[in-house]
Amino acid sequence: MKSERNYYLKWMLTLFGAAALSILLFFLLYHSKSVAGFFSNVIGILTPFIIGGVIAYLLTPTCNFLEKWLQKKLEKKENGAKIAGSLSIVFTLLFAVLVVLILLIMVVPALLKNIYSVLLQIPDSVQTFKNWAMNLAGDNETLQNYINDLSETVSTALPDWINNTVLPGLQTLIGGISTGVSRLVGGLYNLLIGIIVSIYLLGCRKTFARQGKKLVHSIFRKKWATLILDEIEYANRMFTGFISGRIIDSLIIGVICFVGMLIFRIPDPILISVIVGVTNIIPFFGPYIGAIPSFLLILSVNPVKAIVFLVFILILQQFDGNILGPRILGNVTGLSSFWVLFSILLFGGLFGFVGMIIGVPVFAVIYDIVRKLVNKGVAYQERRESLKE
Repeated sequence: MKSERNYYLKWMLTLFGAAALSILLFFLLYHSKSVAGFFSNVIGILTPFIIGGVIAYLLTPTCNFLEKWLQKKLEKKENGAKIAGSLSIVFTLLFAVLVVLILLIMVVPALLKNIYSVLLQIPDSVQTFKNWAMNLAGDNETLQNYINDLSETVSTALPDWINNTVLPGLQTLIGGISTGVSRLVGGLYNLLIGIIVSIYLLGCRKTFARQGKKLVHSIFRKKWATLILDEIEYANRMFTGFISGRIIDSLIIGVICFVGMLIFRIPDPILISVIVGVTNIIPFFGPYIGAIPSFLLILSVNPVKAIVFLVFILILQQFDGNILGPRILGNVTGLSSFWVLFSILLFGGLFGFVGMIIGVPVFAVIYDIVRKLVNKGVAYQERRESLKE
């Protein structure tokens, strides 16, 4: 009698849960705009905490390394562990600020200089390119006529484009500068609060880790809690290994690119090397994303050097893809080339530039979870078949 009562009780609870979920789903669909607006406001409010969390996560490996090193140096002093923890956070933040300042100092002046020089040298660049193309054409009258027509078209179209598109665009930009300033101030405010949040997160990272483990064990049984924590640990290793590996690889590629450009006397070696190094963080498409604008910048100054740069960057990317990259990263994700391409396109389409960077490790974690579930399913089916026999 009791078992029958429990049976009906379970069915009633199941039906009630299904009805409640259906009503909740209908409510969310019917009020989708209000729900989306609510979550958008929540995300806006929590933006500084999201920024702080990202900064703290990226700086955690450096902070851990410095803390271990400082603990060895200060192990004989009283409260050496606390002093090492505090100093590691300070040195990590100073290191991050120094890296950002160096990149800004290297990129911003060179970028502004290039934009200014390109606008001033457009007529000369067109003439230089025409002379170079005419020399390549030689005595071929058909190619010479085609080059002349093309140069005349470009020479006529460029002033019209500057007068009708660039200048009105600048006026619109100046007109909307108040909106831009307010957004800039809001972004700087979020960044400042995010940095403060990251300091607290770095200082409390070990406490939060212990509390998180305790929370998981309080909700789930020991078996499931262990599986969840193992998967979180795997995801952490995947992200830190992949991102740190890509950063080291891109730094080396940027330095090699700078040295190569100095050897071949290619214009703007600092700006181009930074662009190539930063975009190289993106797997698969990164080298091409960085090479195209760099090629166009050099092309506006010296077409011959632009061709040299293109050949050099292709050789450099082959070296990176076949020798340097595998040595630094190995097969850290365990994904085939197809799934790497799939994850970059999928997450890049959903989240833009950030999605292209984090897409591979995120998909690698999803792939690992699905693989484990499939293996458990196969093992379960095999056990059922063996029992039947």
